[in-house]
Amino acid sequence: MIDWVTAIIPCHHGEKIYGGSVASVNLDGEIEWRVEKKQQVRGSNESSINIKSLDPYHILLDGNPAKWLQGHNIFGSDDLIGLVNAVMQKLIPLLNLTPTVVDLFAWQNGLYILKRVDCTAMWDLPRIADVRAWLRAAEMQSKSRHGRPVTTGGTLYFGKNSRRWSVKFYAKGDEIEARGHKLSDDLEHRDKLLEWADNMLRGELTLRSIQLKEKGLSEANKWAINTPLEQLITYIESLNMSEQFSITPVNLEGLPARLVAVYKLWKDGEDLRAMYPKASFYRYRSELLKQGIDIAIRQPSKPDNIIPLVRVLRPEAIAQVPDWAIGTSLYYNPNKQNKVI
Repeated sequence: MIDWVTAIIPCHHGEKIYGGSVASVNLDGEIEWRVEKKQQVRGSNESSINIKSLDPYHILLDGNPAKWLQGHNIFGSDDLIGLVNAVMQKLIPLLNLTPTVVDLFAWQNGLYILKRVDCTAMWDLPRIADVRAWLRAAEMQSKSRHGRPVTTGGTLYFGKNSRRWSVKFYAKGDEIEARGHKLSDDLEHRDKLLEWADNMLRGELTLRSIQLKEKGLSEANKWAINTPLEQLITYIESLNMSEQFSITPVNLEGLPARLVAVYKLWKDGEDLRAMYPKASFYRYRSELLKQGIDIAIRQPSKPDNIIPLVRVLRPEAIAQVPDWAIGTSLYYNPNKQNKVI
């Protein structure tokens, strides 16, 4: 989905749009400089998008169009032009905009400049513990042209401070439980959204102004429906991921550390009967049988749950919009909406 757009949109409007100012005042009380802030415009389910006048004929749009339209950014559309057009149409009555026929044509055909675009996708892993395991392994055994990744607040960044592009990965299930990212209580099918997103690995590519220009993508009309995913996959494939990680076939959350250690030894093919005293072996077996694990059945020395990091990120494994959300307010598909002209 398109997760963020910053763009300069042609749009005639009478009254200046801004959300206050930030100024520097010297000791004599004189204003040295003043910067007008963007105005936040509330959208669906408490989401906001930022708008500011650049001149009487152009506005700066900055925000997540899908989230503003549908109330969440767990999934959404890849139609950049359609999403921006829908946002602008809805802003007309909210901000008393007076677009001309030429402005409307520009919105519908992508005749405006992009300053930033975020492209995202998600991969469905067996459980959230596997997402966290993937992130830990990728942190230690991967790199990009920017160097080794950094982890901040559970998010793994490649090129975090780059002025050109960056890629990040995180556990979507953890993010939507974090402060500032929680879903609105009024959101339709909120529990279904939480359950669906819980075990998803999220990948996001941010293309900034310099990179957009260099790649010939700074004009919105250069973006087709398949462009966001193509760009995301291209940059992910440029990452060097040499390590493997283990998919855990059972839920180990809440187990004592000693049992987790026993389980991992067993899963790696170790002969636990030879490693532990008889009483300890049967005690561990009894406790792990409650989780559906029988350590009396020896595993192969090369378990099939060890897979390369990059295999998780296969294009064909990308999670699609769930069927139960299509046709509801949870999924804004510009191609299915009536355009207001």
